[in-house]
Amino acid sequence: MTTLFLNSEDVATTAPIHFNLHVAVTLHVSADDARRLVNRQIVTELGTGLGAQKPELAIRGQQTIWIVPIVLSLPRLGELGQVGTIEVDAQTGAILNGDTEPERILQHAQRLYAGATLSAE
Repeated sequence: MTTLFLNSEDVATTAPIHFNLHVAVTLHVSADDARRLVNRQIVTELGTGLGAQKPELAIRGQQTIWIVPIVLSLPRLGELGQVGTIEVDAQTGAILNGDTEPERILQHAQRLYAGATLSAE
């Protein structure tokens, strides 16, 4: 299976890249919609301090998905880094990650926080 990632910014301004690819798909969920859906989920399930960033559009087989990065950001420490991603179906808005991804995100966030507070002392 081949996965194609497309940056949501204008790729042509950074390098001359030529793709001969034809994909006809109607996105029913925009990048902003996907980000909002993920923010609602992570704040409800995982708490504050975590936030969704700008998604990337990916085509995986017959499915078009938004891959939404999740970062840990705290008031006194600033943005500590990315702690995971959550995938959103670009057709239906369904969150595609299994039940283990939120656990991994929390574990990574705890490790980042522990490292940041040790270096701040």
